[in-house]
Amino acid sequence: MTSVIFVDSHCHLDLSGFEEFLKPRLAGKTLEYYNVDLLVDRAFQADVKYMLNIGTHLSDVDKLTEISDKFSNVFRSIGIHPEYAKEHCEKFSFDEMREIFQRCCGLDKTVAIGEIGLDYHVSNDVEQQKKIFSFQLELAEEFNLPVSIHSRDAWADTMEILEAHPKVTGVIHCFSGEKEFAEKVLNTSFYFGIGGTLTFKKNTIFQETVRDILSLDRILIETDSPFLAPVPFRGKLNEPSFVVHVAEKIAELKNISIDQIANQTSRNFFELFNKAKF
Repeated sequence: MTSVIFVDSHCHLDLSGFEEFLKPRLAGKTLEYYNVDLLVDRAFQADVKYMLNIGTHLSDVDKLTEISDKFSNVFRSIGIHPEYAKEHCEKFSFDEMREIFQRCCGLDKTVAIGEIGLDYHVSNDVEQQKKIFSFQLELAEEFNLPVSIHSRDAWADTMEILEAHPKVTGVIHCFSGEKEFAEKVLNTSFYFGIGGTLTFKKNTIFQETVRDILSLDRILIETDSPFLAPVPFRGKLNEPSFVVHVAEKIAELKNISIDQIANQTSRNFFELFNKAKF
């Protein structure tokens, strides 16, 4: 490996609760192989020196805090994933949610709000998703934090809501390559989170978009681990150390060195998530 620094800008390190997802993909390994200490150690050995551990549910807060307090190179975000919008609307008042965000966002290693957004693929709770999304964008303005955006089958509504909050910046997590969406995002201050799906052979439009439309100064690399492992690990469990394979694919597409990818995407990360410190 090179001596450069890679940053995994979006991962999920606490795998408790993912057992049903994990077990069919262990490929001969044990669940212990994927404990947090070993994940962080393997990442560090692969020159992935920093990670952003992403929240999806307000019940995550204590575990996110525990992990980032334990590892100096792991930052955290707090957020309500659109899949859990209805649950949070039923369980909490907005004042109660605000209080939890306020407590966590004031901590040094909380560097973002996310992952937040809209997901119309499996959920029809559209109005509740929009309310929770807009609420969290308001919090991002209040606490001056960037956001990590989840948008699935919903990019038109996602952009409409983002445009109503022009002071908010962040990253489009797990960007999948739609050229029209890319062009709209390029007119904002948002970055593109590029993950393992870029390495999939069939994703030629995505690869063309990264090669021809996205400039390197707007790209972050991510794993979204334990999901969406890149080639050559497709179908297996993903982990932060694998973000190097995403960087290699971008380097191949843009015909530049992997060192350039590592250096620029790491610089982008620390410019966007400016509470994160080396």
